[in-house]
Parts: sequence; structure tokens; C-alpha cells
Amino acid sequence: MTTDLNTLETLMKDIGARMEALGTAPNEGVVRGWIQDALNNLVNDQAFARKMRFGGGSEQKLQGTKYARWGLSVADIEFLFDLQESLRGQRRVNGGVHEGASEELRNTFKAISDAVYMPMEEVQRMDKRALDDLFPRVPLSSFHGKDRSLAARGAWELTEAYQRSMRAMDTAETGYGLQLIGAQYVGDLWDAARRESRIFGLLDTFEMTAPTAYIPVEADLPEMLFVAESTSAGASAYTTSKTGSNRVTVTAKKFVIHQNWSGEMEEDSIIPFIPYLRRQAELSLAHYSDSVVINGDDTNAGTGNINLDDADPADTKHYLAFEAMRHVGLVDNTGNSKDLAGAISLAALMDVKGRMLDATYLMDWGHPTDPNDLVYVVDPATGDKIVMLDEVINQRNYRQEALLNGEVGRIIGHPVISSIAMSKTEADGKVSTTAGNNTKGQVLTFNRRGFKVGWRRRVRLESERIPGSDQTRMIYSLRLGFGRYSPTGADAGIECADVIYDISL
Repeated sequence: MTTDLNTLETLMKDIGARMEALGTAPNEGVVRGWIQDALNNLVNDQAFARKMRFGGGSEQKLQGTKYARWGLSVADIEFLFDLQESLRGQRRVNGGVHEGASEELRNTFKAISDAVYMPMEEVQRMDKRALDDLFPRVPLSSFHGKDRSLAARGAWELTEAYQRSMRAMDTAETGYGLQLIGAQYVGDLWDAARRESRIFGLLDTFEMTAPTAYIPVEADLPEMLFVAESTSAGASAYTTSKTGSNRVTVTAKKFVIHQNWSGEMEEDSIIPFIPYLRRQAELSLAHYSDSVVINGDDTNAGTGNINLDDADPADTKHYLAFEAMRHVGLVDNTGNSKDLAGAISLAALMDVKGRMLDATYLMDWGHPTDPNDLVYVVDPATGDKIVMLDEVINQRNYRQEALLNGEVGRIIGHPVISSIAMSKTEADGKVSTTAGNNTKGQVLTFNRRGFKVGWRRRVRLESERIPGSDQTRMIYSLRLGFGRYSPTGADAGIECADVIYDISL
């Protein structure tokens, strides 16, 4: 049929006209049979099926399984498989031991998971400094170009490819059990964390090949000198100029999400919750990744921590891992801060740029070449006030630009991002343990080029039975570090961030 049929009504009229031409009146049964035959033909048409495929290409292999009926994706299957395999050999409440993933789950996993396996000894040989979590299974998607073909063959040349692709190792004993990393779900987890985050995803990252890494930074620029032309063989050498340099230390710290579940975590009972568990893990990683790079302060005492000024924070609080961006203006370099003691204004936000100028080392963090490198981060209440500034309201063409996550406006060409990881504070810019004392807004301004996140180990999922309480323990763990640029090597020399506090709301 070549007629252009745009609506169901047009279709029926066309069918009716053709039937009348044959001297037969159309009826519902005949039309229904035609449609059923047409649909069956389309379903069996492989070219049509390829066009109608939804999601990842491997998801078609899930058709007809109980996992498809529950709406699980490839990443969900890998997550479920790793969770069940981590229980292998552990005691069941009702006797016996856990046998790991079911045969159906194992077959489904093998059908959809695109990965390459390597012996533990080979992985150990690849990087002598990598001391634990030497994963015997590396996602094929981690390799690119010729590395991918080498990985697919399992070639010994994979050594070089592995070193380029999988440097996220740990620092304890080797061979800590069978840790299988899903080719898709781990990548999805980190992609989602950066995608859902508002600040963390804006920062550059690098892989740490040791627990402590050193990032070289520039200090003094070599001076360009005006000199005369050398006209004789014995002319004096020109005066030399030094190129100053320094380094920033980045130390990997460990973070975990530790959950207990009542009852035995059997495959069939946990299936409905898998997408929810993965989604919650993604949101948690996004939020706390934002918070740790914004709020980090390692002051573990009864007073003084910028996140809990008048109480001793619990030793497991994520922000104790290292000092981060708000700490710069409130503690490290107080010249990069402003006690506003009033309402937020365009002038106050403009003054920030001048405070981020390092005249000694010729670094102008407040006036970057790329306007998106300078970011204003605000608590939601302060963000609402900034949105109502006349200067923001009058930007008629603003909405034509691509927005960053949480972006509420632009000030002088720079994004303003509202984040729940930024809370209201006391008048000194620190958070009180008494919620009623936190009534003031704050603005953190930072240059994206002044900070880096280092990965020592990406996510690992482990679980175990706790027979005494009839529970299953599930733990996500990771290791990351954070680096702040300082031309002097000292925290007091950091100029790439600024804080406005004591904002009236």
C-alpha cells in the first residue's frame, strides 16, 4: 500500500473504499484479521525488529526471561549477578550454603555481559604497585582502538592496554576474593554520579597509580627579557629566567555505603528492588561527591569544623576526609572571603572576582578565558534571592544557553548553581549543630581549573550473611583523593576559591 495514510480515520476510509470497489462491505472481524496478520509479519521482519529495538543492543537477549518481565536492564542484571555471586559459599539461615547466582541468572549474564577475563597472576604482573582489588575481569568497554582488539583476544600485550585503562587499585593484600565488575553497571554508576552531581562532575579527574599522588603545578612564570643582539663570538650569555614549580599532594581516602537487609537476599526476592537499589546508589554518590569537594574539613574536634562548629563530628563523617573548597575562604586564606552582613547583590558577587587575583604569581582565577570555568555555588535559599536580582531577570536571552545541573542564573556571564550540599550557616559561615542557628546564606565561588579529583579505586560491591541477626550486609566502597592548586604549596596560597557568608535571607 503506497497511499499516504496519516490517521486511523483515513485508513478506515481507504479500506472501505477498496472493499466497496470489490462489492463487499467491511466488517470488524475482517479488518481485525488483516491487522493481526500485518502485525505478525512485522514482528517476524528482522529489519523492522532492529528499527524498533529499545535501550542497549544486548537487552534484546533478555526477552522471555523473568528479568525482562521485571524491566531489568543489562546493568541491573550485572548488578544482581555480582550481588548473588558475592554470597557464594556463605551459610544460609535454613541450612546449607549459598550457591551464588542461579543457572538462569548465570546464563543471562553470560549472554549480555561484554567483558574479558584474565588470570589473577597476569593482572598482578601488569602493575607491581597495585596491591589489592586486582580485578580478574576487565570490561571490554574500558579499552579503545587497538587495545580493544587485543583485549578481545586475551593477548599478553593486554598489559600495556590495562595499564592505560584500569589504574584504580588499592593498597592492602592481593587477591581479596573474586571481585567481578560488571562491564556496564559500574560504568553506568559513575557516569550517573557525575551526571546527577552539580559540582563534582565539573572537576577534572585522574587515575591514581599509588595511594599518594603528586600533581605538578606552575609557580613563577619565566620572565621574558628585553636584550641586545649578540654581535661577537665572545658576547656574554643572556641572563637566565627561572621557571618556578611546585606540587600538590593528593591522598586517596576510603568511603563506604554500608547497608543491612533483613532476611536472606535471595535472587527472586531481590529482583524487584534492583533498579531502586542502583538508582539510590547513584543519587547517594552524586550528592556526597558534591558535598565532599565543597565542604571537606578534616578538623575532628569539639569546635571549629566548618560543617559542625560547636560539636565533635562523628569520625565517619564524609567531610573529614580532606580539606576542600569552602575551607579555602573560611580557614586557609581568609583574604578570599567576605562577611557580607546583608543582602546578596551584584556588587558583592562582582567583588569576588577581584579577591581571586594572584598578582604575585600572575594568576587571574576570577577572570578566566572561558566564563564557564568560574562557578558560583549557593545554598537553595540564596539561589532564590539571586534569581530575583534585577540583573538576572533582565537577561532576556539567558534561556537560550545550555544550563548546567542546578543552574539558576548567570552573573556577569558565569553560572550560578544551587546545591543542597550547601546549607545555611551561622553568621561566621560555619554550620551549627543547632539547626535554628543556621539562618544565613553563603556563596562559594571557585575556578574549575584549580581543583582535581583522583581515583584510586572505583566502586566495589560486596555482601555477606550475618546469621546471628538474620541479615545480609551490602557494602559499596571506593577510594578517591582531592587536590587544590597552590603555587606556594601551602594552603594559605590558594586563590582559586572564595566564600561570601553572613548573607541575610
